[in-house]
Amino acid sequence: MKMLKKLLAVTLALALVGSLSVSALACTSIYVGSDLTDDGDAYFARSEDISNSYNKVFYVSPAGNHKAGDAYSGCYGFEYTFEKDSYAYTAFRDDNLGGVCPDCGGDHEHTPYEAGGTNEKGVSMTATVSIYPNEAMEEADPYLDTGIEEAEIVTVVLSQAESAKDGLDLLMGIYDEYGMCGGSSIMIGDQNEVWYIENCTGTQYIAMKLPSDLILVNPNMSLFGLVDLDDENVIATPDLIKVAQDAGTFVGDEEANQIDYRASYSEDYMDARMPNCLNYVNAGYEYTVDDLAYEDFCLSNVKDGEIVPLYTNIEADRTFTLQDVIDYYDVEKVARDANLDIHVFQLDADVPAEAGTVEWVAMDDGAYTVFVPYWPILTKDTYEPYQVTLGEAEFVEEEPDGSTPYYPKTLRDGTEGFMVQPADWADSMYWSFDVVSNYVLYVDESQQQAVKDAYADLQADIYAEFDQIQTELTDALGSGEDMDELADNMTASSETMAQEAHQTAVDLYEQISGK
Repeated sequence: MKMLKKLLAVTLALALVGSLSVSALACTSIYVGSDLTDDGDAYFARSEDISNSYNKVFYVSPAGNHKAGDAYSGCYGFEYTFEKDSYAYTAFRDDNLGGVCPDCGGDHEHTPYEAGGTNEKGVSMTATVSIYPNEAMEEADPYLDTGIEEAEIVTVVLSQAESAKDGLDLLMGIYDEYGMCGGSSIMIGDQNEVWYIENCTGTQYIAMKLPSDLILVNPNMSLFGLVDLDDENVIATPDLIKVAQDAGTFVGDEEANQIDYRASYSEDYMDARMPNCLNYVNAGYEYTVDDLAYEDFCLSNVKDGEIVPLYTNIEADRTFTLQDVIDYYDVEKVARDANLDIHVFQLDADVPAEAGTVEWVAMDDGAYTVFVPYWPILTKDTYEPYQVTLGEAEFVEEEPDGSTPYYPKTLRDGTEGFMVQPADWADSMYWSFDVVSNYVLYVDESQQQAVKDAYADLQADIYAEFDQIQTELTDALGSGEDMDELADNMTASSETMAQEAHQTAVDLYEQISGK
């Protein structure tokens, strides 16, 4: 399984620190359709979780980084030839700026795990929230070593896709030709539509376009429930039912061409985050793990045996704002020390794509962070401290002298000690937020609210800046202003807000620690 490979790679990379949280089991996504938001925009988002104190890089892959005819060879066996020169795109990726890939430990030239981003055509995607098969399906339709792995999906799709549907078709074509190296749920969207894709096994998948009146939340669980495959909005492998029948796991109605995908393909478990996610969407739910049913949140296009528009039984108790989407990542168990980055895509179909495609980005723990807006179609580069590599955190048994930030840590074998963060932490966007969050989580909990308040004040200022910039950008696009000059201005605007967030984190650590 791909995550076992990834966990092994991360374990090797972090062998000295004995990480306790090396797992992608906590990646969490959300989609809120435009009919359910106060501004009429659609939102989809994901947090990436691997381990505490694990650097991530946010950068722009330049146009032409991959040339037509170039062969891409990933960590695990997937090989692909680019059909055309790559588009420019933003991405969060694992930090291999020191020359070694943290996914496989190798020094071969390839792009390490890119988690999400947006290309110059306005195609945004998250990859991935990992999902897993039941035992019978794992044996019947195993993952393929030559299949595409989550570490490679963003790199390939955003390099080539001209629209969300084009990216979907590209990915499905790769699935058909090469198969999949692991299970995943993915969202890919543009101004006009957002698609949701799931695969739990090596050769079978299912995808549907998400309607504008739907909310989806996903903490690493397969969400497709009963699906009628005759629906013109469904894209699925032809043998989806047959493979499940051969495995003895099929649940559905073969004659009606309906399958309960989750029941047929996925492992049967209830993630402890799901009730928290649902209760956040609607405080009246008061769910617990014990009283949740899959019908409470799964996706279906069947009612009374007939095809209907895709729906869930999730009903929000309010019209969602951007802040509601951001606060989703402060929900208990969703926010955690292993959050590495969070990307929120805001899509407005009523303005030019350059203004209607916004990517809000944050580093580290969702409870203690600040989101910065980027206009990725116009972004030439990201704020430099997003791209800093400083080495890894180091586990030591004796308490350090305090000149470098550290926090207490207990390894899996019970060894007690301390995690020492890089000495030059203040040069890095990721490490600056990581230093503050770990201090208030593990050194001085009394400072938690003060940090949250400071970040909230800055976030409000950033929203105000964003509103003004967005108005000016829309006007400039309407007047035909030079696009290269606009790109310079938007790149600078995001850099200014990112710098404000970065400096706030650095100043906060000095204030709360007295150092």
